[in-house]
Amino acid sequence: MANLQKEYGAMGWGRATNTLIRQRLDALLTQAVGSPIMIVRGPLGSGKSTSVNDWLKRCDPEKRTWSWIDLGAFDASSESLEDAHASDAATRSTLYQELLESHYAKSSAPDAHLVVLQRFGSKHEPFIGPTVNRIVSAHPGRRFIIMTHELLDVERTRSLAQIEISVIPPQEFSFSIDEAKAYLQGTQLEDLATELTEEFNGSIALLRIARLRAQAIEAAVLGGKSFNPFTNVQIKKTQISGPQSLAPEAQAIFDAITAAVREDVQLLIEKERLGAQELDFFAIIAVPNLIDRRLLALIYPDAQPQWLADLEARGLIHRSLCNPEGGYLINPVCRQVLKEKFLARPEDRLRELHTICARFELEHGSAYQALNFALQAEDYQLATDVIRLHADEYLEGELGQRGAHLLDKLQLTVLARYPLLAMSLAVAYSATGKYKFKTLELLALAATGAHTLARKAPVVDRLIMIMVESGAMRLSGFGDAAVRTARAGVRLYNEMTPGERDAIGRFEGAILVQLSLSLHSGGTHGEALEVLELGVVAESKIKSAQNGNYAGTVLAYYYALDGNMRKAKEQLEESYPEYWLRPEANDYFATPFRLASYFCAMEEQRFEDAQCWVDLMSLGQDSNEFWPAIRLAEAMLAIIKSETTSSVVRLQGFLSREHEQPVAQRTGKLMLNTAASLLSLAAGDVGSALRVTQKSVGGEAKNLLQSRIRLAQGDAREALRLASSVGAPASPRGRFEKSVVILAATLQQKNYAAAADAMRMVEALSKEFCLGLALNFLPAPDLERVLAEARKMGIALIIGENAISPMPGGLGRVVLSERELAIMEELVTTGSTAEIAERQFVSVNTVKSQLKSAYKKLGVSDRSAALEVAYVQGLLAQKTEPEDGEAEEQ
Repeated sequence: MANLQKEYGAMGWGRATNTLIRQRLDALLTQAVGSPIMIVRGPLGSGKSTSVNDWLKRCDPEKRTWSWIDLGAFDASSESLEDAHASDAATRSTLYQELLESHYAKSSAPDAHLVVLQRFGSKHEPFIGPTVNRIVSAHPGRRFIIMTHELLDVERTRSLAQIEISVIPPQEFSFSIDEAKAYLQGTQLEDLATELTEEFNGSIALLRIARLRAQAIEAAVLGGKSFNPFTNVQIKKTQISGPQSLAPEAQAIFDAITAAVREDVQLLIEKERLGAQELDFFAIIAVPNLIDRRLLALIYPDAQPQWLADLEARGLIHRSLCNPEGGYLINPVCRQVLKEKFLARPEDRLRELHTICARFELEHGSAYQALNFALQAEDYQLATDVIRLHADEYLEGELGQRGAHLLDKLQLTVLARYPLLAMSLAVAYSATGKYKFKTLELLALAATGAHTLARKAPVVDRLIMIMVESGAMRLSGFGDAAVRTARAGVRLYNEMTPGERDAIGRFEGAILVQLSLSLHSGGTHGEALEVLELGVVAESKIKSAQNGNYAGTVLAYYYALDGNMRKAKEQLEESYPEYWLRPEANDYFATPFRLASYFCAMEEQRFEDAQCWVDLMSLGQDSNEFWPAIRLAEAMLAIIKSETTSSVVRLQGFLSREHEQPVAQRTGKLMLNTAASLLSLAAGDVGSALRVTQKSVGGEAKNLLQSRIRLAQGDAREALRLASSVGAPASPRGRFEKSVVILAATLQQKNYAAAADAMRMVEALSKEFCLGLALNFLPAPDLERVLAEARKMGIALIIGENAISPMPGGLGRVVLSERELAIMEELVTTGSTAEIAERQFVSVNTVKSQLKSAYKKLGVSDRSAALEVAYVQGLLAQKTEPEDGEAEEQ
């Protein structure tokens, strides 16, 4: 038979209009019916019979080419199967064969006839299976649809069968939301279709019960017999996004209908007339989400082996799609009814069951389910262990997406006693980009609880508490306290024995990463790098292409910040880049990888690639503790692309909303100051660039930034002095930037002999560490001189030969009048305008006027800032500690 669908069409199959047309399912059935045998498997109430029957009636309303056999009804009505000969396999096979032949004899097209075998079970397989195989082999045009609750042997071995067998699994029969809306159209439940579909897991039977219940209530009200919960209720679609967001009236309807459905489900279970022990067993296996055979021995040691098979044959449980051989599922509503109505459950017993399920899920299953069961058992230490052992999954996958909702239901007293839970919830709140004060409250709770509990805890728990306290301090803005706590954690880790370290488990790498981040945020980069290298080694035990290597990406980020681009690229390649390049990768955890990749692209002059990384990093940056680094990256690229003004506006917007973001620590503030200074300098605003450098928390970075400003002003001598005062920077980036400034300054002075040595130093550092970006930020005239000298010396730099710098040059210095300079020199030793007026033999008003003019030229508003700028500008020869007090201003 070439194509059954075409053949059916040729037979003139019509269409019924009184059934719900499900195009998706119709397409599956039409495709599957091309196989000689189609297996339709699903639990009781899944809608198999209704769906197949409706589809067949739409295809052939007259039933000329198909017939329906209810094997359950046939077995019950056939007296022959009840006598002594029924046990004979040959007799049974003969009866079923005669039954099939009778249907073929009545068919108008016996060679293309389709037979539906409803309620087909494993007990029928030995007697009907051979007959079915023989028929389809002898008559290729004949078809069978086997409808069953069970996983049959014919399905298990279908890949080895000579006959093509198609299977439609249980989930295909569930109503989608759109199908449920169509089914409930015209009823009071139409606008609740989404919520009811999710609540009933798309079960056709339960949705049918819900519709019948709603119609019964409505009919009773029309007869004046009862109260109608639907009276005067208008459910707006904008109100509905889930049961917890319904309007009060709609929620009342939803609760009433679901309660009524649960009552009917209870009656259905009671009608099955299970034995007392089997019913108790059925109720207990409703506690876990997935009934794993390995779990049964733990929660019900006295289980009889035939009970599972019996429950499956009745359609009360069905096979898991992920593990059909070893796992079973129960409809969520049925589970709820079993636990509420049939489980003999003292609280201690139920708590014990939840604990067993949590430990089983922790070892064999889902981390989210383990956390869920642990919290239901009120075993908060076990919940803490779940998060500790699956820290790499938090904010990723099911644990991260849904686990926070479980933690959010806990009382503050519980969170205070279990700080890791409070910390995890705080991270989840922070990830939303909202609720800053709620996040800080939880962080403070975690820090306080961790500090209290760490005193008497075992060594492993104490290390975890220290990590929690340090991380909470870091994210709350207490950088120095975070560094102190992190150092205490590192000391404790170094003192631990190998056995104690092994007891930490998979959380070891995550602990060291968090301690390292606390150290790094506080500016102790050397210590942070040492601790992180230990974390990379610890995480190497569990890293894989499935979970990436987060510690490795953070290490690559550190290398990129330091300017060791060669090591950064090597580390990125070892950190499973295919994992971090996934579109669904968590924005927070992927940020170090993206930042390191961005810096590599910038140093290699691949600015289009760098723009792609900036676009990726902009996702979720408001709630990301790496946001200062992201701002620096965006500012540097904006300068290269000559988009300075828009970048300045964006940076100012972020700084004005700093209270909405994780608090920037010492390293973060340095990054923000660097970004602001470079942007101001690129815009030609020397005053703003100078003011920002006064806030810099790093002496090395401060001097290098100021040397760039002096270079842009054409003051090569001061630029050389500031760059030389840096000494020998520890980082390759610092050494390279210093060498670049010295090279540009010596070329400004036309000291070509010294410039040759500086050029060779720049070349050596560039080749060794793959650096070149510092050249792009030279003032345009200086970059031209550097490139010309490089061509003259035959030196190839990473930057292109025809590169043009976006940084302006020749900005000039502030020029003060002779009297203003005299007033500024007096301002060094005193802040009193009266004393200055007496020394200069002028009036106090004259001093105030001159100070106001000088402040305006310097772009400052107070004495200390004016002196700082004057020193940087070279207006004052040497710096002396000023006396206390401020100059009086009007």
